[in-house]
Order: sequence, then C-alpha cells, then structure tokens
Amino acid sequence: MNFWHIQIQPDEKLSAQTLIDVINTKQIIGLWDNWNDKNGNPVPDPDWFKNDVEIGDIVMVRNTITPIALVKIKDKAYLDKNVTSDFDWFPLRRKIEVLSIFKDSKDKTILEQSLKKFNSKHIQAPGTLTLCQGNNATNYFIKQWYKKIMSDKLMEKIKISNQRQEELKILWNKYKSEVSSKEQKFIENEYQNLLNDWTQYRDKITNNTLDIEDYTNRINNQEATLPGGYLCNFLERTTKTVFGSSKPAGSALAFGVKLNENGSYAIGKKVSNASIEDAKIEFNNNIKPLFENVVNCDDAMLKPSQFEDSDYQAKQILRKVAVLDNLYDFIYIYSDPVIDALHDELLESETTSNLGKNHEIRKVLNHILEIQDTPLDNVLLSRFIWKYGNTQGIADVNTPNVILYGPPGTGKTYAVKNSLDFLCQGDRSRYEFVQFHPSFTYEDFIEGIKPKGVTENGNIKFELVDGIFKRFCKRAKENPKKEYYFVVDEINRANLSSVFGETLLCIEKDYRHDGESEDNLIKTQYSSLIEDMIEEDEENKNNTELAYHLIKDENGKVNAYFGVPKNVFFIGMMNDVDKSIDAFDLALRRRFKWIRKDCDYEVIENDVKFRNGDDFHNIEKYSKSCKNLNDFISEKLGMGKSYEFGHSFFMKITGIANSRTISSKNLNVLFNLHLRPTLKEYLRSMFAESQLDNKLEEALSVFVNPISK
Repeated sequence: MNFWHIQIQPDEKLSAQTLIDVINTKQIIGLWDNWNDKNGNPVPDPDWFKNDVEIGDIVMVRNTITPIALVKIKDKAYLDKNVTSDFDWFPLRRKIEVLSIFKDSKDKTILEQSLKKFNSKHIQAPGTLTLCQGNNATNYFIKQWYKKIMSDKLMEKIKISNQRQEELKILWNKYKSEVSSKEQKFIENEYQNLLNDWTQYRDKITNNTLDIEDYTNRINNQEATLPGGYLCNFLERTTKTVFGSSKPAGSALAFGVKLNENGSYAIGKKVSNASIEDAKIEFNNNIKPLFENVVNCDDAMLKPSQFEDSDYQAKQILRKVAVLDNLYDFIYIYSDPVIDALHDELLESETTSNLGKNHEIRKVLNHILEIQDTPLDNVLLSRFIWKYGNTQGIADVNTPNVILYGPPGTGKTYAVKNSLDFLCQGDRSRYEFVQFHPSFTYEDFIEGIKPKGVTENGNIKFELVDGIFKRFCKRAKENPKKEYYFVVDEINRANLSSVFGETLLCIEKDYRHDGESEDNLIKTQYSSLIEDMIEEDEENKNNTELAYHLIKDENGKVNAYFGVPKNVFFIGMMNDVDKSIDAFDLALRRRFKWIRKDCDYEVIENDVKFRNGDDFHNIEKYSKSCKNLNDFISEKLGMGKSYEFGHSFFMKITGIANSRTISSKNLNVLFNLHLRPTLKEYLRSMFAESQLDNKLEEALSVFVNPISK
C-alpha cells in the first residue's frame, strides 16, 4: 500500500465544498486524461494515475495547500467523457472509498502537529499527483491522519460486550498482580538486553552487510559470535524468553536455506545438496530483501504487506522482526490459530493477514486494558492474552460441548484445570470436576433415589436426590451472567447413553435454556415424583428445590422440568487408547466438538529444564529423540497415534539427568522406568509374547539414537 496526494482542480477553480460534494456523491477522484507542461511535453501524471496508483492505495485530496479528504482506491482507472465542467470535470477516474473529510478538530490538530514537527508553514502544494516518498510534513501528516482514521474505525469494530470487556480487565489486573517482583525484574533486564542484541542484526540488515552465514545455522562454529549464533536462531529461540516463541512449522528448511552437516546447503524442500554459491543466490534474491523491507518500513500498519503474501515459509520470524521494531504495536504471538481466534472474538474485521490481525488485536487491547508502553506491560500482556486465547479455544458460546482426546500424558487435564482457574479467577464454584467410571449412572449424574440414612425402626431410608450435573446446572441458572464449566475426566469409561438419558438433547447448543422462559425444558423420568411430592407438601422447601424449573399449568398444577443453562460449558476428556472413541454413539458424538491433543514437542523444548531451572544444552536433540520414538510406535509398529507417549512422560527427564547435557544413559533410565512397562502392554495386543523384548529393544534404540550422535 502506498500513499499519494492529488489536486483535482480544473482550470476554472472549484470551491472546496464542490470538491467534497464530488467525492461524496460520485465516490470518485480523477484527472484530465492528458495534458502538456509549459514546454509542450506530455505530463506523466495521467500515466501514474492509471498504472502506478494501485487498488488499496491511500490518496489525500487537497485544494492547493488545504487538505480536503482522505480516500482509498477501490478499482482500476477508466475513462468517462460524460463530465460536468463545474462539477465532476475529470474524464480519467478511479472509484474510491471515502475514509474521511477534513473537518474534524482532531484532523486539524494532527496537521498542526505535523507542520510543527517539520517546521513547515503548509503542506506541499506543487504538482498534481505525488507519491509520498521521504520524510516531510505532507507525507507525515497523511500517514498520521490515516492512522487516526483506522484507529477510530477499529474501535467501532469491537464486538465483545462491555460486560466482557470488564471481565477481561479483571482477569488482566489479577494476572499482573500475581507476577513476582523477581520475575518482573527478569523481564525488564532481559527485554533490554535482547533489544541491544537485536541492534547488531538490525544494523547489518540496514547497512546491507547481513550475509548467509549470519542468517542460517552455523553448526558448532566458533566464529559465530553474534547473539544466538545466527539470525534465525536468535529470532526463534534466543528471544523467546520475553518476546515469545516464533518457531515456524516443520523443520529448519522453512528458513529457505539451511547449512547441512556435510557443509552443503538445503534450499527449501526442493534442493537438498546445493553449493554455497547457489545458496547465496537464493538468500540474496529471495530472503534478504524480505528482512530489509520489514526493517525499513517505519509504519506498523504497513509491516504486514511487506511479507505476508510472500512464499517465504518461516513467516513467524519475520513477524518477530516486525515486533522488535514496534514493541507497542503488536502482541508477541505469532501462531495463526491463536491470533485467528482472538481476532474473531474481539473484532468484526475483514483483515486477513496474521500480522495485520495481530496489530488490530494489540490496538484494541491497548484501548480496553489501558496498556502502558513499558517493557513489563508489553511482555505480560502477550503472556496474558496467549493464556486467555488458549483457554477460550477449549469451549465457547458457539461450541459449548467439547471432547479433548488423545494419548495419555498430553496435558489434557492439566491444561483444563489451569485454564479454568484462570478464567474463573479462582472462583471454584464456577467449575466442577468429576471422573466417570463403569459404575457411574444416571442417578449419579442427573437424579435418582438413593439411601439416605436409617429410620427409627432400623430400615434404610431412601430419598430422591440431585445428581452432580443437575446441582451444577441449578447453580449456573442462578448466576446467568457468569460462565460455568462442567468437566468430566475419562468420559468414555461410563455407559454414556445411560448416564445422559433423556437429558442428552438439553446439552445441544440450540436447545439450551435461557434460565427464565418455558422453552428448551424437558421432563425427566423423576419429574412426576417431584410433582407428587410438591403436591403433597407444597410448603416443604426441600421438595420444591428438587426441581430445576417449575411451571404452573392453567389448572394450577405444578410441573417440574429440567434444562441445561446457556452459560454451562461441558468439557469431556479421554485417553482414546483406554477405550475407543466408538464408545460414543452417533447421537452423542455429533453434539461435541472434538479436539485432539498429541505430544507437544514445543513444550519439551521450552519447558523441560535442568533441576536448577537452567536450559539443557542438547534439548533439541532430546526433543528429536522423543519424536523419533513416537513415530516408531505409530508408524513403524503400525499402532497409530493413540499409542504414542505424551510430553508429560518425557518431561520426567528433569529428575533423571544429573548434568545439563542429557545422555544416552539418562534415556535408558527414563525408558526402562517410565516407558517400557506401558509400551509392553500396548505391544501385547499386536505381537506374540516372544516378539515383545525385541520390539522394546528396537524402540529403545530409536529413542537413544539422536542423543548418541
């Protein structure tokens, strides 16, 4: 996107109001289709207007030295000879979107500040059509005016309710208050140190001295003296402590060029054994210019257009480059799913690029949460919103019923517990955990007759009592403005059709109860008993409280109903290796969103530490060992991903390793103590007993191999 300014006055001058009327009513700007300068030579302006001004470019319309309007180009140039000399006099035209008419006092303030900044008396007057290049009062004013317009429009696009905004503020303030002074000090020091390190790379980019050896991996090279060894590693790993993880999907091949262990280069995924000369051509022609464009672009709003549409695969690290130069304009998150989810929740916006969405999210959060431009607020906001984004991804108003499934040890229960404590601000009454098992029944879940003590005669006394889910729904109904979460661990271990019974319909999104009306309510198998008990003793509060919702019919008879409130979110978790997902019948399955949780190797790389909290020297090799073992189980042994090990198994290495370098001996201990027994039981279902030891030794060899090299 480029910025321009244009004067659209004919020889017979029109008033400023007439120009405004043309722009507003016709939604066009334009020029003569050709004319000559004072020497009789054709002027280039019509050609620029037709060919150089692109769709999406921003144009300031001026009346000599007075701004008239700011517009966006919407279509290609066209000729229209049907003109009115004292109105839309120009035949060469472009359709526009009017962004703003210059009349607001804030617009005038921006102009005054721009002129003062450059010690100018007025904006540029000469020329008909001018591309904004360089740094002067006119160009600065146009961009500042555009920023102000976009900021105003963005605030109008906020779609979360005022109540939700207040809840977000409470969450943010609570999150900040819980950060220790030690962590705050670390953030502030690390923040500044990393920015100082970044200037070394930034200077190389701006003065055109960044070469391929500064960019790509220099394997154990003692000459690699730059921070992090080389640029990609610095952006991906070194800066993650405060500026977030920007690891691209896939391998280091995403960086476009990669140094191999044998000294050759891989160029993307197409060439695996290229010469240094070929790698340099690729780097200088297709990679280096992208970094230069991002660094040299001084406007945060324009950063996304510098690379988001390119073929470069590791866009995450280019996004971090944009962040490091615009710390108050972006959140330090580079993942598409999280950014997409946050953007969708906060805004009604048609922006499509990751970094463009990121910029809009940050501006909205700055506004809602009143974020200060300080190292601490910048870093904590990104951590806070990352946590919020991941918790929101579990269940929302559009998908209130969710099943998290996958191999054991993938952090399903851990993630849900942490997320709910965060979302509910520690209010334990707003979430409930229960574990299903084969003897769990409808009576435990909804309601049923159960023994409640002994009578005077020594007989067992039975009463109708609420099940755990019904009690929870009644609690949520009393507080409809708060969200409530019902969580079931090992949901597939119970007879689900029997447990849910007739209430299965009620959990469906479109059949939730609003807490007040008579819609979306059903009678349970015990409704008639509750009604009889109320009829016998209507004054007995215990009887009336057994009903979720009571309705009197036209004859005055009380009817007892059950429903699931709209503010209840149902989250189920299961290890699909324990029992097949087929345990869910179709009626149940279609009412849930299914989210698979697999081993997260980023958690291994980022969170597995030595005992004193230091990083392991060879954590990447260890992560590769873990992945190799899981690939061996799922692919080579043909057991499928359900039988892989989750990352929590592999995190046990912290208690085993006795130095900051994980050894093959450490892996042997981990395998034999924590992995072998479980894997052996898995193998029994597919292999003869005589084959088990060989398969286990083969698995151990695959596991240890990357560390042994």
